Amino acid sequence: MTAMPRIPTPTRLPPVEMNGQTVGRYLVTSVPVARWQESAGEARARLIGQRFDDASHVFVLAEDGRLIGVVAIRDLLGAPETTTLHDIARTAEAYSVPLGADREAAASVAIHAGLSILAVCDAEGRFLGAVPARALMTILRDEHLEDLHHMAGILGKSEAAKDALTAAPHRRALYRLPWLLVGMAGSAAATAMMSRFEAALSAHIAVAFFIPAIIYLADSVGTQSEVVVVRGLSLTDSALLPLFAGELGTGALLGAMLGCLAFPIVWFFFSSVGLAATVGISLAVASTIATAFGFLMPWLFARLGYDAALGSGPVATVVQDTFSLLTYFVVASFLVF
Repeated sequence: MTAMPRIPTPTRLPPVEMNGQTVGRYLVTSVPVARWQESAGEARARLIGQRFDDASHVFVLAEDGRLIGVVAIRDLLGAPETTTLHDIARTAEAYSVPLGADREAAASVAIHAGLSILAVCDAEGRFLGAVPARALMTILRDEHLEDLHHMAGILGKSEAAKDALTAAPHRRALYRLPWLLVGMAGSAAATAMMSRFEAALSAHIAVAFFIPAIIYLADSVGTQSEVVVVRGLSLTDSALLPLFAGELGTGALLGAMLGCLAFPIVWFFFSSVGLAATVGISLAVASTIATAFGFLMPWLFARLGYDAALGSGPVATVVQDTFSLLTYFVVASFLVF
């Protein structure tokens, strides 16, 4: 009876290839193997009475341990006694990934090829073991949760994010208070800026009517950008600059449309072309600026290691509001005051 081929041990490979993001973490070596010239009858007889970590497939090897093909156990059981494994084996290329392969990429290979198991080989093509179906399911689940954490903006901070939601009220307040204090400081600066235009606002009281609308609409456009960015950056590998340019163009287009809609309405009710133009131009410029800050704040907070969910919202809001007010008053200074 032909002796069972020996599987090279993966422990002789560099430890860096065995980290948690590669298939090496999920490798099992106790799987059925056979030589390519064995018959189906010989392989079946030799496998009886043995226990394996996974026995869904038989891996067909050459004399030097290189993987030649893979035979599903159902095909082995249904094959005639004298049929060689080489004749019923499926090609090894479709089933094989290197030990250092990224786990998500390996799972994608299995999905697209309709496979329930993957062979793992070294750089010379020698068989090292397999990633079974249960491991592939674990990989897909872990990657799915990772994507959800990306979308929620809490990847790498899952415990901190959970603590921020489930901790005692006084601890949750302490997490959030520093960013609200930053917002309070920004609000004080905005109030001081408005006080400089007190005389002009008193002389042109209608200008003050539109301050809440300018701030609200610009802030809404910026908030949309924040949500889109936190969710969207996890779903694309595109460079940051093209994404920023696209979102900035979107904000400018939205601002221009809002401004064009506001211009005739303000002109009709207040009979002032200057005031209508001030509101329209301010909406366009403020929405563009708010989009820029809405895009950059979550990214900047993540790069600095802060919780974007707690920090970017208050800071982005006060920055957007301050710039919206500044824009409105500067435009009004030229067209109304």
